[in-house]
Amino acid sequence: MLLGTFLFSIGSLFIKLAGERIPTMEILFVRGVFGIGFCWYIVRRAGIGLLGKRRFMLALRGLVGFTALFAEFYAIVHLPLADAIAILFAHPVAVAVLAWAILGERLSIKGITAVLISIIGVAVVCRPSFIFGVGESNLDPLALTVALVGVGFISIAILTVRTLAKTEHPAVVMLYPPIIISLVAPLFAADWVLPTGPEWAMLLAVALFMNAGQYYMTRGYAIESAARISAVTCLEIVFAAIWGVSFLGEIPDHWTIAGGLLIVVGTLIMGHDRGGSSEENG
Repeated sequence: MLLGTFLFSIGSLFIKLAGERIPTMEILFVRGVFGIGFCWYIVRRAGIGLLGKRRFMLALRGLVGFTALFAEFYAIVHLPLADAIAILFAHPVAVAVLAWAILGERLSIKGITAVLISIIGVAVVCRPSFIFGVGESNLDPLALTVALVGVGFISIAILTVRTLAKTEHPAVVMLYPPIIISLVAPLFAADWVLPTGPEWAMLLAVALFMNAGQYYMTRGYAIESAARISAVTCLEIVFAAIWGVSFLGEIPDHWTIAGGLLIVVGTLIMGHDRGGSSEENG
């Protein structure tokens, strides 16, 4: 899980670097094409069917995953890296709320506390004008909106993965979003550009690190409890802050640090509260 989190954070850095000139959908397309090859290799080695059993649900998972990934990539490109990751990292709490509302899963007092803490953390990072006053936040409002919508779609995608995991191989579940990406992304190719040599290297790095990170994180979720997993995944915010300072000249302000810490605390509380449930461990 630590390896997956580290690789994912590096992939996010290369998304940010490539996005200085290359459109978000073009970056996502390259990630999708390589994702198909990556998942196909794993599926073939496992000796299982490529398209799975519950194909309608898998296709729905692919469509939701495509939307979630686009929102994630867009937020990373258009927001400071630490802010984008901090906001997107609120998805574990959103998963718990949706699981309670849609699936009827338990949400204890501790879980409700975690939800409130994380919501406050997201508000501190975003600093909406109706709470903090006009001019408090210098973050792109559209990118903030896309990031928050992305949290919702990431949460829905995770719930579909949990449902499909009972009957489908993880690599099959991972395969469908890249398929949808490869089919849909070219429809938005009007503003695409021809990458330079260094940009091709960045795009390949995005594909490599993001796909490898997703694979190892998926394996981590399959073999360890949510409580321990949440503690490890919190490091993604730390990695994002380090890469932002080291390579992008982005120094997180006190709002980002405070909000990120609140989101981490909320995630840790939620992970501990749900760590022993059969749904999370299965």
